[in-house]
Amino acid sequence: MHQTIQTNPDVVSDYIAMAPLALAFERVMECRILAGQPFERPVLDIGCGEGLFAKILFAEPLDTGIDPNPRELARARELGAYAELIECRGDAIPKADGSYRTILSNSVIEHIPDIQPVLREMFRLLAPGGRLYLTVPSNHFDEYTWISQFLSALGLKELRRRFGDFFNRFWAHYHYHTPERWREIATTAGFEVVEVHSYGPRRACMLNDLLVPFSIPEYLTKKYLNRWTLFPRLRRIILAPLAFLGGLILRGAEKSETGGLVFLSLRKAG
Repeated sequence: MHQTIQTNPDVVSDYIAMAPLALAFERVMECRILAGQPFERPVLDIGCGEGLFAKILFAEPLDTGIDPNPRELARARELGAYAELIECRGDAIPKADGSYRTILSNSVIEHIPDIQPVLREMFRLLAPGGRLYLTVPSNHFDEYTWISQFLSALGLKELRRRFGDFFNRFWAHYHYHTPERWREIATTAGFEVVEVHSYGPRRACMLNDLLVPFSIPEYLTKKYLNRWTLFPRLRRIILAPLAFLGGLILRGAEKSETGGLVFLSLRKAG
C-alpha cells in the first residue's frame, strides 16, 4: 500500500502571510482543489519554484521538486518544502522511468512554448496507475480583467483582442485553452482523463487583477531579497480582515462553468 501525503485544510491565512494578495487568492483556489485529491508517494513537483505552494498545501515535504531557476531552488531549500531539489528543465529530468506515483505541476506549463516534450517526460516518469495534476489558464483568463471588461462594454472588440494578446505576452502565457482543448492535449500525450473542470469565476479573477498594482512592494521584495514578505507573522495579523473577506469571495470558486483557469486530473494507464 502506497503512503499518501496529508494536506493542510485551511490555507487562506498562511498564504496571505507569505505572498502578495493577488497571488495568494489564486493559489488558495488551487490549494482547495488539490487538497481533495490523493497524493501517493513518491511525489514530483515540476516547476516547483520557491516551494511556497508545496510548503503551505502539504503537511510534510514532497519527495522531489525540480526547477531551472537556482535562485528559486535556494528559497525552496530554506522553506524545507522538499526532500530533494533538482535544477533542471521539465523536458529532461534525471530520474528513471516510472519513478513517481504522483506528479504535480501548478501554473507552470502555460509558460513553456513547446509543452509536448514536457508532457512526454511527465508520462515517462509516472508509474502505471499514477496521477498527474495540472493547473493552467483557460481561454477566459485574459477576458476577466478590468481593462478587458471595460473595452468589451464599449464594444471595442478589436482593441480588447489586442489587449488580450498584450496581457498574455506580459505574463508569458503561451497556452490558454478551453477545458475541452486541454483534454485533447492530455489525451494526445497518452494520459487518461480522470477529471477536467474550470475554476476561478470572473469575480475571483477580477479581484486578483484589481490587487496586482497593490502587490508591487512584494514583487520588489521578491526581486531583491528572494522572498515575498519580511514579517509574515505580523502580516498575518494585520491582513486578517482581508483573509476573512477573501475567503468569503472565494467560496465556491474551486469550480466554475466559465472559469478563468482549468484543473486537470490525469492518469497513466497500467
